[in-house]
Amino acid sequence: MELGKIQYLKIDHISNIGAYLADDKKDTVLLPKKELEGSESIGDKLKVFLYKDSRGRLIATKRKPFITLGQISMLKVNDISENGAYLSMGLERDLFLPYAEIRGEIKKGDKVKVYMYIDKSERLCSTMFTNKFADAFENKTYVTKKKEYEYNIERVYVLIKSKYDGTLPYNDKKADPKTVEKDFGLSKSAFKSAIGGLYKEHRIEILEDSIKIIK
Repeated sequence: MELGKIQYLKIDHISNIGAYLADDKKDTVLLPKKELEGSESIGDKLKVFLYKDSRGRLIATKRKPFITLGQISMLKVNDISENGAYLSMGLERDLFLPYAEIRGEIKKGDKVKVYMYIDKSERLCSTMFTNKFADAFENKTYVTKKKEYEYNIERVYVLIKSKYDGTLPYNDKKADPKTVEKDFGLSKSAFKSAIGGLYKEHRIEILEDSIKIIK
């Protein structure tokens, strides 16, 4: 089973809360009763999209989302909180856009261009830093480690330039891991790797207590 993707699964059994769909490995996922037509039988194959409900449980839907894993799409901002924004993806549950993944200023009702990915907590998330993922939309493939590295470099560069006017008030050696995750949505090791990449490209200057963009 693949989180965030449309796939065909077979009905394993039906209960009073819905149909349990299984893949070739016999893993099962619930398709809620409200999505059943009543004519389904055990063994039928259904085309479904897999996402997670509010409790973090994997769930299936026959509704087609506005975006799937590895794609780029324009989505409407349904709500904004201190942690990020929530985007309409055509399902009961909105798609989360973390604060660190927001580019510029956005407000409720705006339409934003985002890329869907799975974060380290195994949840579907989105980012507005789509520059490095143009080919992922074409091919609908997972992000390779190389692309993730290139993406992190671009994200760190843009955030330093836009949020900190070109000068980050700490460097990669003295940075607190929690601060880095809050500011950039990255682990400290991923942040240091991105900073190293920017330094090799001669785009930043690393000072004793800050990092400054030079081009």
